Amino acid sequence: MTNRGERFAGKEVVQIYLQAPQGALGKPAKVLVAFAKTRLLQPGEGETLTLSIPLERFASLDDSGATGHPHCYVMEPGLYRLLLGNSVRDLQPMPVDGEAGYAQKTLRILSCHQQVLAPTVPFVRIKPAAGGGDGRYQIEWEDVPRREINLRTRIEERLPESIPLTGNQGLTLNDVAEGRTTMNAFVAQLSVEELACLVRGEGMCSHKVTPGVASAFGGVADSLLEKGIPLASTADGPSGIRMDNGAKATLLPSGTLLASSWDPILVERLYVMEGKELLRNGIDLLLGPGMNIQRHPLNGRNFEYFSEDPLLTGMMAAAVVRGIRSGGGIATLKHFACNNQEFARAKADSVVSERALREIYLKGFEYAVKSGGANAVMTAYNPVNGHHAASNYDLTTTVLREEWGFRGIVMTDWWATMNDPVDGGAASTHNTAAMIRAQNDLYMVVNNNGAEVNAGGDNTLAALATGELTLGELQRCAINILDFMMQTQVFKSGEMPRAGIIRLAADPACDGACPGAIKIAEQSRLRYDEELVLSVERTAVYDVLVSVHANGAPLAQTACNLLLNEQFVATIQTNGTLGREIVQKLCRIELQSGKYRVGFDFIKPGLVVDWLELRLVND
Repeated sequence: MTNRGERFAGKEVVQIYLQAPQGALGKPAKVLVAFAKTRLLQPGEGETLTLSIPLERFASLDDSGATGHPHCYVMEPGLYRLLLGNSVRDLQPMPVDGEAGYAQKTLRILSCHQQVLAPTVPFVRIKPAAGGGDGRYQIEWEDVPRREINLRTRIEERLPESIPLTGNQGLTLNDVAEGRTTMNAFVAQLSVEELACLVRGEGMCSHKVTPGVASAFGGVADSLLEKGIPLASTADGPSGIRMDNGAKATLLPSGTLLASSWDPILVERLYVMEGKELLRNGIDLLLGPGMNIQRHPLNGRNFEYFSEDPLLTGMMAAAVVRGIRSGGGIATLKHFACNNQEFARAKADSVVSERALREIYLKGFEYAVKSGGANAVMTAYNPVNGHHAASNYDLTTTVLREEWGFRGIVMTDWWATMNDPVDGGAASTHNTAAMIRAQNDLYMVVNNNGAEVNAGGDNTLAALATGELTLGELQRCAINILDFMMQTQVFKSGEMPRAGIIRLAADPACDGACPGAIKIAEQSRLRYDEELVLSVERTAVYDVLVSVHANGAPLAQTACNLLLNEQFVATIQTNGTLGREIVQKLCRIELQSGKYRVGFDFIKPGLVVDWLELRLVND
């Protein structure tokens, strides 16, 4: 590459596309198989770029057995032509060893797999047929192959063995990290109640971690903290971090803009800064990059995502993952998978062939796992071929973990629903047994302080009691979480954050100016009033509870800050409750004798405060 200009420095991209023979499977007219960006070139300066194209990018998945090799990636016989340029609209033929292309003389099998994620309903797909000399093809239609494997048998044959429970042996997670004991021995100490608690995240805006973040998980119960399991935290992204208490938000360029640079090196450098930002704010994970394929132009979150192309998407996501890790944080790939439209985005069933899944919708995630080393994934809201992503066994176990070798944590999207991993059917936020069976490790989220008391009303313990879920499956998710926890900054730092007592001083100016102040008893429940003033006779410690509702739908987000004498106390946050009142325990505060003006700063509209309660803590 040479900058032939005389005045300006600049960069240029090189893109290589493949034209594969149509064969029995049918192929796209052009497929991106490699790209690279030059460094900044001064006028007259040149650079030699070397691009490697793995042979697997020449292959197509045979999901029907048309080549005689079902569920295998194959190269059909014929001439594979390469096209070179700086845009798909400006390409020229690229010879291969002096020939017009790469000649494959016989059918070549690159890899074979199990049938996964195939649809169960009939539909047809387009297949290119005759023509193609000018890039245009006649269209044929063919039936899409449907699921043939028995999911129940697959799951039951691979159930993990249970680890016998030993009770507390005094082992800590740090003992595992330093090699003094095994992970199995540590997990054997955890009761079923502790295991069920461990797979619940709390949020949003937990006061146990950095204020305003999306969730806290890990040591969400005192008994877990005592065993050395810290509280890790996540913050919403993907383009910067967001604090829902209104304290802080940062902004980086959107995913689409970043991908338009065609410069993974630049993107990786940018996200080193993002990793440092996470580290500085005491946050372990960024909930990003978002990397769904831009399939539908009306998808309201397309701007978060990189591209309609899986290779460009995957390489950009891998760069983000590496950059955040270099800066000290952890990236979370989302939304896995096929969340590509706006209408009914949380429940529309993405009905798609196995070939399209593997070659388009999963491929970017595969690159990010294999090339970027991603170790955190968030599943999508929607079903994929009838099974919700949050409880989709083949998605999160067969493909992600077994085929791709993923070693990390998988979490649901916030307030996700799950259905039966075998039979599908109706979905519920309570069906965490299905989530655990699919090896989706962590439910996000239950209300703050709700993990230990099962505030979400999930069915984990009930399913264990009936045999619908095995102890080994629950322990498997716990091990995934704990292995991951040892990679977080909060664990490496040795810190054990937990909710402390918030100490507040009275306002002397209120003494004579607030004649209507309400005297606080041992338990005082107060209806919301914009002029609410509290009177405390003696210094004491109180638990703060609040009842709120939001008329929005379940995935709506609302929030407000509770203030006493204009000092921040806690963030009240909930998803939409359809008008149903819910009670939350916010925090523990120490109030000195005197008067306190109560204030609410509504930072996300839609939240209604019904009452505020203070309960005296005697111990």
